[in-house]
Amino acid sequence: MLNSQRRRDEKEFTFQRLHILWLTVFLLFVALLLRLSWVQLSSGETYHQLAAENNFKQIPIVAPRGNIVDHEGKLLVGSQPLYTAIYLETDQTTEQKRMTAKKLAASLGMSLKEVLKNMDVGLDTKGKQVARKQPPYYPKKIKDRLTEKEVARLSEHPSEFKGVNVILEPLREYRKDSFAVQTLGYVRPFQGAKNSLEKYKKASKKSDSDDYLDWEQVGMDGLEYSYQDQLRGKNGYRIVRVNSAGKVQEVIKKVNPRSGNKLYTTLDEKMQLEAEKKVEQHLSYLRNQAPGRDRSPYARNAYAVAMEVKSGRIRSMISYPDYDPNIWNGSVTSQDYNKLAYTIRNGTISEAPYDARYADDPDKEYRRHPLSVLPLGSTFKPMMALMGLDKGLITAYTPFKDPGAFYYAPSTAPIRNSSNHNYGMLNVKKALAKSANTFFSWVGSRWYHKDGKKSVKEFQQLTHQFGLGSMSEVPLKGESDGTEDYLSIADRYSGLSGMVLASFGQAQRYTAMQLAQYTATVANNGKRMKPQLVEKIDKKGKIEEIKPELLNTSEIDASHFKTVKYGMVAVTQPGGTASHLFRGLPFKVAAKTGTSEQDIPGRGRVENSVFIAFAPADDPQIAVAVIVPEGGYGGRGAGPIAESLITNYYKRFMKEKK
Repeated sequence: MLNSQRRRDEKEFTFQRLHILWLTVFLLFVALLLRLSWVQLSSGETYHQLAAENNFKQIPIVAPRGNIVDHEGKLLVGSQPLYTAIYLETDQTTEQKRMTAKKLAASLGMSLKEVLKNMDVGLDTKGKQVARKQPPYYPKKIKDRLTEKEVARLSEHPSEFKGVNVILEPLREYRKDSFAVQTLGYVRPFQGAKNSLEKYKKASKKSDSDDYLDWEQVGMDGLEYSYQDQLRGKNGYRIVRVNSAGKVQEVIKKVNPRSGNKLYTTLDEKMQLEAEKKVEQHLSYLRNQAPGRDRSPYARNAYAVAMEVKSGRIRSMISYPDYDPNIWNGSVTSQDYNKLAYTIRNGTISEAPYDARYADDPDKEYRRHPLSVLPLGSTFKPMMALMGLDKGLITAYTPFKDPGAFYYAPSTAPIRNSSNHNYGMLNVKKALAKSANTFFSWVGSRWYHKDGKKSVKEFQQLTHQFGLGSMSEVPLKGESDGTEDYLSIADRYSGLSGMVLASFGQAQRYTAMQLAQYTATVANNGKRMKPQLVEKIDKKGKIEEIKPELLNTSEIDASHFKTVKYGMVAVTQPGGTASHLFRGLPFKVAAKTGTSEQDIPGRGRVENSVFIAFAPADDPQIAVAVIVPEGGYGGRGAGPIAESLITNYYKRFMKEKK
């Protein structure tokens, strides 16, 4: 019995020892796995160096950026594969590396200084040591867009170009017609971008598998920048074995790149091209052929936006003058930069300068002209009418006898109508049709006398609900929210002066995008939509639709919009200030002309042309806003461009779809 018990105890003891041994082996195995993982994840840099020392290189394969197309899929921006020379540093002496650089300079049409800088071997042209920018094992780009002759030269004489290899990489390719260039934007190498844009500064400090390559193209402006994360693909790489001359002998491993996503913009190719053509022709007409007072010798710039009322989709967006974006695919000289200063900014959303490129002293000349953000003039009157109706200052039929000159305060200059017209008995609808400054100044002064300084704050709050004085939230970098000069006038001088001047659009400055959003909000009975430039994103066959976004709904009672729309329709009918426009359309158009006055230092007072419209008046589909600095009378300078936009929208989106 005791022996039996003893044998059982010995078996249990042996079994326990086996458990302990098994557990120990398991723990050692886990530790080994963890160590291997740690080596792979945390010692990558060390093993990169070891790989370099042992003639193994990792050559990145840049992923093509996603295409940008119009709403129908017509290509606007693409990529093309081009030959590029890269350098994989060898174990040559410094003098041998310098000789290789000399041969490269002669063969590629580059300076020795530029080649050595790109090779980044720590040498200057005299062979002296200089600081490196990247580790020795890091591949360096020497030159892209190699010609067939250059490719043949490098490939046929490998002994002369040790360490140099020719690879294919994608290069951004833009159209030759400068299609919506400021809206689409442009790309530049990451190396320069990380020194100028915060987004890329942060990216350069990260250390992971998604690191940017110095020569990788990244978005700098427009949709290229705003949708950088969507357009950028995922880079691949090849791990290769090279010989002592730095030539690839064997591919050990290859991970293919994954191209970026395709952006379907809301822009319409035909409508955009027609609008750009119209703008160029009309500005030339204003400067050279327009008769009498319509002649505008300084009309060189124009900004226009066509925005769908119910969705916020932008169908056309013009900032003129424009430029050829393919300039960014090469070296940009200081002379190029000087010219770009007058064309690169998107004047529909920010302050763009006068086109002074052809002046003897461009820097001096552009200061003598308005920027793209300027007073909206009488195009503000529909907004003032809505506020006056909503605040109970007027009704649809409140009579006002036009005095011809309205004095809102003693010792102040009177407010007069254009050409000193006296329109007799007015109500709000007729005042809109005739664009009577006196009527709206009277409404503004009544509001201030009724509510005092409170009126200024309420004025601001209501205008912001229509996008005037607030960001439109268009998905583009650098948008301006305009300038509300009436606030400083109210603070420095008097609230009454600020309210009166603002009532007919002379004490506030807005962008063309803000005016388009405001016009669409009036047409949409107070519903403000976010401007939309991308309709959908194709993520390798998986489509992501970008839905319309309602930003806010105005506090103004919906019943007042009918009255204001009636007055805006009268603008385009016989007796209205734009009766000469839109005659060829099968529906009525609601519009408002604007001729804003602006004092320019050294020039005096100039007249800017502004125009807003939406159509069809009884079921609004499209809203447009046009600004022509120094374009004169609104119906003549900006009106024909607005007419062209609405006509082309009708042809493309209404008539063709019936």
